[in-house]
Amino acid sequence: MKIRIFVGTGGVGKTSVTAASALRTALDGEKCLALTTDPALRLKTALGMTDAALEQRVPLVSATKGELWAALLDVPTTMDRLVRENVGVARAREIVEHPIYKLLLTSLSGMNELISVERISQAIADGFENLLIDTPPSRHAFEFLDKPGFFVELVSFPLVQLVGRTYGWLRKSPFAGGSNASDLYGRLQQMLGATLVSQVLEFFGLFQPVAEAYASRSKRTLKMLRDPSATAFTIVTTPAGAKHDSDYLFNELTKRGYFVERLILNRLWPDLSLTLSRGVSPAVRDLSGWYEAVCASQLSIRNKVHAAWSATGRQVVDLAELARDIDGVEALTRIAEQLKSA
Repeated sequence: MKIRIFVGTGGVGKTSVTAASALRTALDGEKCLALTTDPALRLKTALGMTDAALEQRVPLVSATKGELWAALLDVPTTMDRLVRENVGVARAREIVEHPIYKLLLTSLSGMNELISVERISQAIADGFENLLIDTPPSRHAFEFLDKPGFFVELVSFPLVQLVGRTYGWLRKSPFAGGSNASDLYGRLQQMLGATLVSQVLEFFGLFQPVAEAYASRSKRTLKMLRDPSATAFTIVTTPAGAKHDSDYLFNELTKRGYFVERLILNRLWPDLSLTLSRGVSPAVRDLSGWYEAVCASQLSIRNKVHAAWSATGRQVVDLAELARDIDGVEALTRIAEQLKSA
């Protein structure tokens, strides 16, 4: 199993690079899944995906031995599977039909980040040889890496485990009337309302085994994401923000214990080496001069970035700007060819 995670700021072509890298992997004869955890859903456009909740196979040329699959992060579908796999049928039905569960899926901030790691766990269990992950812009990408760890610590906290495992018993037990725990629940009901507190704690009691299973799987997955033999990160940037973005993302990832494999410098303008005839208009000359100045500036930045990264021992890949937007497998193939020759 090989996991490659692509990070970068918004608008640098990260989704296209992820999709093209997945296509390159499939063309090389392997089975891979391109998964986006970015709510913007640009992967859907790039690969011409339908609205299906689960992964779907992307049609390739018939001679291709590999398989390209793609998936959007679907929180309800991923959560439902997590529930089904970790409790019995009756309890699973109680959980998914509970009003707090429905509220959890639709209203809780950060669910995308928490569920992303579980979705990776499920993809690993489904037997994909390669998993390529398109992440949200950089700040949210770190939330996807950080939040599951916080949740694991919370679920493992003894008091949280005690509440989750004992509330149902205390509520039904005729001997619990004078206990400290029962007094605590009583005060909560006075402050927040008996119905809400009862629903929350009842759901917490039902959901505790699922939360603990999530925590256990997340610990294993996060450990795999920090294993250089299993997982590598790719930073995607453009000449405009290359120095700042590459330094910032490299430092943040290495500080968290993740292995950065390479930097992709995307959307470099090709040097057209224009030769203008004498009769060309001043406007065309100005436009040509502006284009050449931009190319020269990008080349200068590119050379500095290559020099700086040579000290890290990581690979730097240059990708040229394409003439058209990325709108399907045919366009992605042009990027995949550049990646092959890198």
